[in-house]
Amino acid sequence: MSVQQIIQSIFNKSIEKYFYNELVIGRLAHTETRANVRRGDEIDIIMPASVAMFDYDGGDLKDAEEAGLSITKVKLDKGKAFHFELSAVEEKQIEETERDGQLNLARVYCEDAIKQFAAAVDTAFGNLYTRAGHYLDDEGNAITLTAQYAKEILAIMQAKFQRGDGKGHTNWVDGSMICIVPPEFQFYLGQLEDLKYVESGHKKMEKGHIGRLCGWDIYTSNNIAQPEDGIFYPLFGIAGKTLAGGISADMSTQFYIPEKNFNSTYKGYGLYGVGAPRADFLGTVKVKAPLSLSDAA
Repeated sequence: MSVQQIIQSIFNKSIEKYFYNELVIGRLAHTETRANVRRGDEIDIIMPASVAMFDYDGGDLKDAEEAGLSITKVKLDKGKAFHFELSAVEEKQIEETERDGQLNLARVYCEDAIKQFAAAVDTAFGNLYTRAGHYLDDEGNAITLTAQYAKEILAIMQAKFQRGDGKGHTNWVDGSMICIVPPEFQFYLGQLEDLKYVESGHKKMEKGHIGRLCGWDIYTSNNIAQPEDGIFYPLFGIAGKTLAGGISADMSTQFYIPEKNFNSTYKGYGLYGVGAPRADFLGTVKVKAPLSLSDAA
């Protein structure tokens, strides 16, 4: 396989293999890939099913109903493109490497583009906070964080999700609750005695995972919405059930050699769209988190 074929193959397959490892906010979403899509195409995302309950009067059960699948339409209205070239030296380095080494070297060139593409999708997810069903602020103003407030926010959000609709239906699923905060929020959580950041000794830490508190698996991300300077909107929700997303199945990678240049050049793009179909499963809080050193005195 030529270097050109290796690069194209890795770019076009890397979304499935590497893309989801780069998503943090996307953990809240059911995201599907679609082939042969164009910008502006609208696709159906099938969300996890729910089961309806009804009163039982002691008689025969009525005919079974299909589980209530929820379908949300997501428009692939956003895209990111890449364009880069490899020098003859770089190509020769790949060509003269053994097969496994070729793949690893070629992957280096693809990795940064995939990370940037995933960050763009994550940012789009992060900006869906305006659809949140559970919302906290300080009478319209941002809550100025302290370590104690950071913990209280998690506890209040836990209560809001557990309460649900007040009729027995809860928005809380043990083991599936995710809270995603910016690094500034993480700074205050790190001051708590009951939340320790234990990374050593683990064979593999999940990307962005910083701990568990008040029933939330807490992740940190730079892609949380920040509509104005110093204001952040951490997100709360249920893994794979709160948001919806669609992405193109590959990066449409093309190879060409431009005029007056003998280097190999590659270009391509990926399309995506996001939505918030379960606003009742989504929570956010308007916070500001000034960073300062502790008084050593």
